[in-house]
Amino acid sequence: MGNSEGRNEGRGPGGGALGLVNAHVLGGGTNAAQGLLPQGILESLAWLPLALSAGFCEELAFRGYLQKQFQAITGSAGWAILIQALVFGMGHLYEGVAQVARIMLFGVLFGLLALWRKNLSPGMIAHAWSDIFGVIIFRRM
Repeated sequence: MGNSEGRNEGRGPGGGALGLVNAHVLGGGTNAAQGLLPQGILESLAWLPLALSAGFCEELAFRGYLQKQFQAITGSAGWAILIQALVFGMGHLYEGVAQVARIMLFGVLFGLLALWRKNLSPGMIAHAWSDIFGVIIFRRM
């Protein structure tokens, strides 16, 4: 990514917002979202705890809480997975409409993993690994 004016705007410590990795793993994303990603080694190191916390917090909120609530409301694990994935994807709308569909797919996959394993830990690890690997490694390619 080349230097662009204003790429540091809105960027907090550690390089920005949660969930931006999917733009790099699957392609796409908006220029604004791209500008929130870590630049250089220091910000990449600061990204690690941010990615770990995103993996933990998003899995706890979306798969641990919302998916269970939607299953209680609908009586269907399938509908619960789809609804939580839709909410998860919409939470990443700042990345662009095309990214929302891709992120929803991640939400479905993580939801299926939580249902299958009856445990959030595998999804938390996979989510954090995806965020770390996607941003720090794929970004260099």
